[in-house]
Amino acid sequence: MNKEMLLVGALSLSLSGAALAGGAGAPATGASAQVQAATPAAIAAALREAGYKVTMKATDPDSDPSMTVNTGDYEVDVWLSGCKAGICTRATVSSYWDYSDDEDLLDPALTNDWNGNYYTQAYVYEGAYYLDSTMPIRGGYTKAALKAWMVDYLDDVSAFEEELP
Repeated sequence: MNKEMLLVGALSLSLSGAALAGGAGAPATGASAQVQAATPAAIAAALREAGYKVTMKATDPDSDPSMTVNTGDYEVDVWLSGCKAGICTRATVSSYWDYSDDEDLLDPALTNDWNGNYYTQAYVYEGAYYLDSTMPIRGGYTKAALKAWMVDYLDDVSAFEEELP
């Protein structure tokens, strides 16, 4: 065996081990792995199926749809955007903590530090801290991916809340 074959073999083993170690695990199968239409109704149904209480918000014809999702520990807002003919391109989940009574506690350095270490986006706006995450849904999504996105986001909400003053 020459050095090039050894290198290719080691690289192949290294990459497959890294994927498994990174949490890739086995792919979802069955109904949770089927691509779902990126419609507000399908997203609300998938979140309900994942165990959350979902309330659609009334919208006017010129606005993108949104919903409130009660997770048990948190109530979060989900906005759908880029919607045309009832099909959307993105879902964004958002939480906020109101500090309007004591805006001296708002610290952009806290959000800057957070943003350097997490995939969720933290920011200060109009007397509150916000934490957002966006999932591309153009072309569809799987229920398993939507559920995992929400679970990861809620983990970040809990961690971010611990960082707040």
